Amino acid sequence: MAMQSIPEPRKIARELFALNLDRATLWQILILLMVIGAILGVGSSVLFPPAPELEGTIFAMPLIVAMAEASIAVITVFLIYWLGRSAGGTGRFEDGIVTVAWLNFVLLIVQTVVLVLSLFAPSLAALLWLFGGFTGFWILSHFIAELHGFASALRVFLTILLTSFIAVAILSIILAILGVGGAMTSGELGNV
Repeated sequence: MAMQSIPEPRKIARELFALNLDRATLWQILILLMVIGAILGVGSSVLFPPAPELEGTIFAMPLIVAMAEASIAVITVFLIYWLGRSAGGTGRFEDGIVTVAWLNFVLLIVQTVVLVLSLFAPSLAALLWLFGGFTGFWILSHFIAELHGFASALRVFLTILLTSFIAVAILSIILAILGVGGAMTSGELGNV
């Protein structure tokens, strides 16, 4: 079904939504996928330690990254439901969880293959990682369109991009207000 999600994402979405799993079970599935992803992230950081210039940054802390990814997954579930409903969609909240869980499942497969390929074919692993990113947006757009009964997956994709841009802008402002990030010293400003 994961492979079939690429050529026929709406069909797979309908099949998964038809399972009608309860909310508690779906949250547990999503949490399990996040834990497996965190384990892979830690394993990846052990096999491929971060570059020295990334030491002390969030990219050198796989568990913090995993917690951030889990938070984003939960927020995404709510955004899929609320924004879809506000645009006239008819989807169920539970199917929003299914959408995020399935996307994480597919990306977990990609992450696993990328990790294995990185050991002997790093260039191919990088290409697969890029392909996985594009595939993720493809699947997400079609699942949301199917979930809410929207005709155009392209419009859903454009909404995802706009929402992501706004979310990053808001997060950047919040982090700047909190003093996290790229504050430059006067000496660094003089070098610019």
